Amino acid sequence: MRTTLVFFLFLTSVVAAQVPTGDEILRRCERNFEGIEDYAVDLTAAIDMERIRIPEMKAALYFKRPDKINIKSESFAMLPREGFALPVTALVRNYDAVLKGMEDSGEKRLYRLQLTAKNSSTRVQSLIVWVDPENYTITRTTSAPYRGRAVTVQTSYGYYEDRFWLPERMMVTFTATAPDTSSVEEFPIPGKPQLEEFRRPPRNGSMDVRYSNYRVNPGLSDDLFKKELE
Repeated sequence: MRTTLVFFLFLTSVVAAQVPTGDEILRRCERNFEGIEDYAVDLTAAIDMERIRIPEMKAALYFKRPDKINIKSESFAMLPREGFALPVTALVRNYDAVLKGMEDSGEKRLYRLQLTAKNSSTRVQSLIVWVDPENYTITRTTSAPYRGRAVTVQTSYGYYEDRFWLPERMMVTFTATAPDTSSVEEFPIPGKPQLEEFRRPPRNGSMDVRYSNYRVNPGLSDDLFKKELE
């Protein structure tokens, strides 16, 4: 009996040692991008917001380590640029992660992480993140309500150059915690619509972003990002 108990405790400790912590899971996600110094990719976005009409938008996104981002398209001026590049590094830097267990999602079981901001000045203080343990990609993220809006991001990935898992499609859903009663607005002309959407009372809606034509490590010049850094 004593031998059986000792063996059981040994197995339990081995299994526990094999389960990564939340911070370790995030760092493994970050390692997916090792070897990427910069890249360029084309974006196409369809936005469907409550009581607002916006035509399909196209842009070219440029990224360079550690955190340089440029989006070439006036119609993308109102969108949060950091969310389209490599947000994992920002998550590792700004949040503490705790593994809350595994959760079924379709045919897969995903890690479920609770992220808490390390700094009280961080805009979003709390996130829930789901990670695919097969390739350590973040497949879904939900945020606690911020300024009356909760945001869910679902991301699917493609495998590039037999080494990089990069986003192919990102579906963002905005859920307002209060009803919107303002009038319908239209932005029929691309260019630079002065969209005040994210400053007004929040609305329900979604944004479907597709990535195509990746160019990984093309050696982007720092000059491409100068305007963004000024």
